[in-house]
Amino acid sequence: MEHIMPVYKIRLLVFFTGFLLAPIQVMADYHYQNTEDAIVADEEKLAGEISAFLVDYAEVYNNQNYRALKSMWYDDGNPIYMAEEVPFPLYGKQRLDNYLNPVPGKKILEGIDNRYSEVRAKYLTPDIAVATYRIDYDLKLVGRAPMGGWDRIMAVFRKADGEWKLTAYAEAPMGPMTMARKQMKAIPAQTDAEKAAYETTTETLKMLSEAQVSEGFDEFLAERKDLEPTH
Repeated sequence: MEHIMPVYKIRLLVFFTGFLLAPIQVMADYHYQNTEDAIVADEEKLAGEISAFLVDYAEVYNNQNYRALKSMWYDDGNPIYMAEEVPFPLYGKQRLDNYLNPVPGKKILEGIDNRYSEVRAKYLTPDIAVATYRIDYDLKLVGRAPMGGWDRIMAVFRKADGEWKLTAYAEAPMGPMTMARKQMKAIPAQTDAEKAAYETTTETLKMLSEAQVSEGFDEFLAERKDLEPTH
C-alpha cells in the first residue's frame, strides 16, 4: 500500500527575497488581477450557503472530530480528495479514512486552525455546485514548532436532504516560483544571512525548474518559431 502523509502534514513554504525571472513576474501580475467581479444573485446566495457549510466544517476539523467531519461528505462511498502533498488523488471512502486517521489511537497533531474565505460558487445542476475558496491554516505537530500557510481549493458539493455535502476536493497550490515571489514580498529578509539563504533558494528553484524541461522541447519550439497566437 502506498504511504499517504496525514492531513496534518508539514506544508513547506519557501521564503526568500530578490526578484525571480522578470518575465514570470510580469506574466503573473498581468493574468492575476485581484478585482471584484460581478456576481449574479443566485451565485451570491450559493456562496453564502457554502460559506456557512465551511464555518461548520472548520469547527469540527479544528476540534479534530473526524467522525463529524466525514459525516459532512456525500455518502456515495466514492469521495475524491486531492491533497497537495500526496502525488496521486485519493479515491474512495477507505482512502479518505486513512488520510484523516493514519495512525489510529495515536496523537500526532497538537492543534490545527483552519480558516476558509474568498468563497465563489456556481451551480452545475440544482443539486450540484462547484466552489473555489481559500484556506489559511496554523498547525502544530507533536514535538515540533508551529507552522502556518495558505492554499487555494476547488471543491464539488452535492445537496442531500436539503444540505450541502462535499463530494470532491482538490488543493491547488500556486507554482513554487509564484508562491515564492509572494512570500518574498510578504516576508523580506532582514539579515545578511537571510539574504544569502534567500538568494540560494532563488537559484535552486530556477535550477530545478530548468532541469524539468522535457527532452525535445527545443525542437518543439523550433517548429513553432513563427507561430502567432490566435485570439
